[in-house]
Amino acid sequence: MNRWNIANVFFLGVAGRRQDISFNPGEVNIITGASGTGKSALIKAIDYCLGSSKCELPVHIRRHAIAVGVKWVAGEEEMIIGRHIPPDGQTTSTRMFATAGKNLLLPRSVDDFDGATTLEAAKSFVQKAFGIGDLSHLPDAAGETKGRTSVRHVTPYLFVTKEVIDSESVLLHGMEQVDKAKDIVATMPYFLRATDEESAMAERKLRQLQRALAIEEGRERSRLAAETALKQRAIGLLTEAHRFSLADEPAGNVDEGELLVQLKAIAETENDPTTYPSEGELGALHASRKEILVSLAAARRKRQAARVALADASGFQGAVTRQRNKLNLAEHLKLGESAHFCPLCDAPSERGRETAAALAHTLTKVRDESLAVERVRPQLVEHDEALTIEINRLNRNLRETDEKITSWLRQTDETRRLANVAQARAHLQGKIAFFLQTSAEEPRKPGADLAVLRDEITQLEAQVDRESKDIRLKRAEGKISQYASEALSFLPTVAPCVGSELYFSSKEPEVRVIEAGGKGSMLRMPDVGSDQNYLAIHIALAFGLQRYFGEVDAPVPGILVLDQISRPYFPAQSADEDEKAISGGEEDEDIKAMRRHIDFLFKEVARRNGLQVLLIEHAYFEDDARYVAATRERWTRSSGKALIPPDWPMRN
Repeated sequence: MNRWNIANVFFLGVAGRRQDISFNPGEVNIITGASGTGKSALIKAIDYCLGSSKCELPVHIRRHAIAVGVKWVAGEEEMIIGRHIPPDGQTTSTRMFATAGKNLLLPRSVDDFDGATTLEAAKSFVQKAFGIGDLSHLPDAAGETKGRTSVRHVTPYLFVTKEVIDSESVLLHGMEQVDKAKDIVATMPYFLRATDEESAMAERKLRQLQRALAIEEGRERSRLAAETALKQRAIGLLTEAHRFSLADEPAGNVDEGELLVQLKAIAETENDPTTYPSEGELGALHASRKEILVSLAAARRKRQAARVALADASGFQGAVTRQRNKLNLAEHLKLGESAHFCPLCDAPSERGRETAAALAHTLTKVRDESLAVERVRPQLVEHDEALTIEINRLNRNLRETDEKITSWLRQTDETRRLANVAQARAHLQGKIAFFLQTSAEEPRKPGADLAVLRDEITQLEAQVDRESKDIRLKRAEGKISQYASEALSFLPTVAPCVGSELYFSSKEPEVRVIEAGGKGSMLRMPDVGSDQNYLAIHIALAFGLQRYFGEVDAPVPGILVLDQISRPYFPAQSADEDEKAISGGEEDEDIKAMRRHIDFLFKEVARRNGLQVLLIEHAYFEDDARYVAATRERWTRSSGKALIPPDWPMRN
């Protein structure tokens, strides 16, 4: 399958002006020139036409150009994507153009563009052309877009910008921005072909349902807690009413609705005072509480003993099993058949018969002990579970008894404060009426049925094979690490990267350097030091990724745009510095290193089908025939040329 390359990047000015920069697909293409001529703006122009949210073209371009476009080609297929350039003072424009076909002509003006459309529609158009699956119809529960795959997520694999090319902290284009980095990491398994559209949607839906289940379970716990508190308060009020002979003593197994019905009947009962709360009732409650505590302590001791027995049984069973395995070796001697003969000379041996009988007896005993443990252990497990249920029941009874005691004490204090029992009963009825009123204002909904949600999650978990995804992802990481290491071997490096290998992980993502020789240390990027090493690692990783994308037919265009690989060798260029021409002769180590990079670019592109390189460079190797032939534009001071011609008038 043909990979997408760039044939043209063009700008439209006023009065039919057009600046067209042409490139050869499947080759190295070089743009050289002086500082300030707009070379690096080519990356921003391509990125803008891939649907970036902001236009980051320099203000000089925005004042003189009204539109920008990119012509993509893949074999005989062609695609032109154009976009309005916002004037100075505006951040972006959503007016775009998208058309596809064969033998497409570049427009001379904005009116000549075909396929006027919106920003989102144009992004979908490009995604479809690249082969990126449409996952946009599946938003997550919070309406967020994290983890969606779009055309915006291919740019980290296309651009090696000045922020990246010799950086020790930024691995890929866009990773320096936190909000974009999350999407890059989340979508990387898709581009590495560790997952496909169907699996990605299933996994995404599974995450949504798991979040929804966690929320619903939290609500259910809150509802049950509220119901428990309401029930305990209702039992407390009914216990107070029982002391005034207004109701029977409440049972702990009555549901909430029945308790509220009883309280309503008490609230409507006419005041007919009888007696004060009985002192004997408080004594009975304390006695009941003491019995519960004794039973609870006994149950806890039994459960602890059962768990100790379980642990001992497990240890004993392990020892018995090991002993039985050792004794089983005696079976190979066939003691039952020939124990009375010497195993060496076949002479009769009475001692052998006795030894065989002893071994057989011991083996039988060990087997019996093992079977005994296997019979007893399930009973111990069942006993432990029964004790746990009993402890939970006793804890509930203890809480209810404590509530009754608190209620008795509260009622006794209130009764003493009131003039007579009639006032105490009236006061109690008022509390019950207030309780019923407040509880009625809080609607009690039945608990949600989460069985359907759990069933759907179970089905999706069976469909989403995360283990296979992890295996495919590790395989991809291994391949990319191998390809990047091979590329690094051709590039100039200094210690500790000389002869080293690269290890790529998509989880962070990150690259680690495995030192050569016996050390084999795994070095992080900041540990490597030297801009020359950082440059070589970034170049090696970029080509390693592109090689892998080509092999697995990933929906990533076969293009790398490199922004000045000479940065570590010719740093701190001034704004008016001209192109640096190199014509041979005596050369220092920096020039030699640059030549190795250039040689690698040409050879690697020749080895990879469908791979195109756009090199934006300040240096010009005029003695290298390949370099000269690959140079598409030279914007030197003497030529007066630039990305936007100097004679272009300003737009209105």
